[in-house]
Amino acid sequence: MQRSTHLTKTSERILELLTNCDIPLTVYQISDKTKIPIPSIYRNVGILERDNLLKSFELHGVNYYYPAGRHTHYFVCNNCNSIIPVKFCEVEESKVEKSTGAKVIEHMVIFYGICRNCLERRR
Repeated sequence: MQRSTHLTKTSERILELLTNCDIPLTVYQISDKTKIPIPSIYRNVGILERDNLLKSFELHGVNYYYPAGRHTHYFVCNNCNSIIPVKFCEVEESKVEKSTGAKVIEHMVIFYGICRNCLERRR
């Protein structure tokens, strides 16, 4: 991960937390884990995204943040909203490029369904 020398201690704490976490986190989750005030989290994730050190995606109207450069796909449970990392990728970017005539820079895949825990509770 590219780090610039102008990062604040707060930005570095946020990056360190997300780098060491397998799943993306919301602003509130980041605040709970770091005890950094929410307005400061918002300000810093905005700067980190602008500097291409963080990426985000929206799920049910909430942004989830993860380190840029991480190639991970996620499974999201429609029942409990848990996010589970998927450790493999079968997307062949060259086939996408060939079919679209475009150049793929990165991709993200989110699978939706019912997680194992929710399936077991239904039985």
